[in-house]
Amino acid sequence: MSKKICSIIITLLISTSLAGCINIKGNDKEKDINSKTKTEQKSENLEGSWAKNYSLDQTKSFFNSYLYKMEQITKELELDYSKEDVVKEEKDQIINTKSIYFDNKDPQANKMESMYFGMKIFDEDLSSGEIELKLSLKFDSKGAIENGDFDLGKTSFKRYIETFTGKIDRDYSSINKQIIDRLKNGESEFIIEDNIDGLKEEIMVNKEYIIYKLATKKYDFKNPDMIVE
Repeated sequence: MSKKICSIIITLLISTSLAGCINIKGNDKEKDINSKTKTEQKSENLEGSWAKNYSLDQTKSFFNSYLYKMEQITKELELDYSKEDVVKEEKDQIINTKSIYFDNKDPQANKMESMYFGMKIFDEDLSSGEIELKLSLKFDSKGAIENGDFDLGKTSFKRYIETFTGKIDRDYSSINKQIIDRLKNGESEFIIEDNIDGLKEEIMVNKEYIIYKLATKKYDFKNPDMIVE
């Protein structure tokens, strides 16, 4: 059983601020984040190797390879973690979830608070599925604004992101500048979006936390030439 961490989830609705508690426990954590986060970026707009259509066996093979790598990183960081491989029913839908995750109870400023990497396969016939990486950081926004200095690439996020994307030594300067500039301009919460080789990237920022999400599209294993929304 994992711990619960409290964090603020941001939506794309400019006029609305949503605060919530993320339960970093397998599917529950995913459900909390997904239910409070909307994205304008549609699957059909994604480009890159991850945007291609893959079979269930191919996707599971990819995931298991990356799962091993994520676990090795977590071990090297000397963090206590949990693994889960369960079948649950949510809203009359069967969901198979395999994942690794951890919660850091009391992180220092600009240190990771939680990590989740998992694959969900939906329905009894295993008709669709997706892979997601989610990270949260206790953010010192005051220091970032006062010093004009924050580098996402110097946090522990970097190793997990590099592992999933395969992009080593990524230049985070544009993202860092957006974060600092938007905070200085008075934005209390916002989302930065991108597409990395067919993966949907969302960086959700407020004055206390940065929540990072990197996810594949939802693959249709029964009709691999179609995209599931």
